[in-house]
Amino acid sequence: MKQDDLITIQGPKGRTYGECVYAEILSIQMIDGVFVTTLHIKEKPKRLPRELALLYYTKKLRMQWDEIISN
Repeated sequence: MKQDDLITIQGPKGRTYGECVYAEILSIQMIDGVFVTTLHIKEKPKRLPRELALLYYTKKLRMQWDEIISN
């Protein structure tokens, strides 16, 4: 298997810039003694300003808690 066969290329799929970078960091694997990011997200969204990022992640966290509480 070639190294190119291990790389997945995706779009952002509704993720923010930070979530895209985090997903890429989580996909790092050692292949043949070399660390490789196996996920490549094309056309990452622009970084959100601090205030908008705070609102976005607060809303996301509230939705997660609501889901946990309802189950």
